[in-house]
Amino acid sequence: MQEKDFYEVKGETLILHLPEELDHHTVERVREQTDQLFLAKRIRDVVFDYENTHFMDSSGIGLVMGRYREVRYLKGDIYITCVNGKVSRILEISGLYRVAKTADAVEDALDLIGMKYEN
Repeated sequence: MQEKDFYEVKGETLILHLPEELDHHTVERVREQTDQLFLAKRIRDVVFDYENTHFMDSSGIGLVMGRYREVRYLKGDIYITCVNGKVSRILEISGLYRVAKTADAVEDALDLIGMKYEN
């Protein structure tokens, strides 16, 4: 997957395959492209895939919180998957684990989303 192709949309779910470094510069690119997707499609849930992410600063926290505020209007959720030790600690300290659901893998998050809307 090329750097510019860090996202995919499945139904009303946006999956973000985050880059190795999630800093101010990369967050701005992610935010710009996902803002367009939120306008063009009815995104209800967002899955953040941290599999390749080894560094994240406060702008990464802001990215997640911004997407959380977007999906809450549609009674959606955010999901965090594939987190390594350093990034996990940042997510824990920031309180993002209190607002996000977690899953071991993107596929697991998609299963949880599917079950949520079956009921």
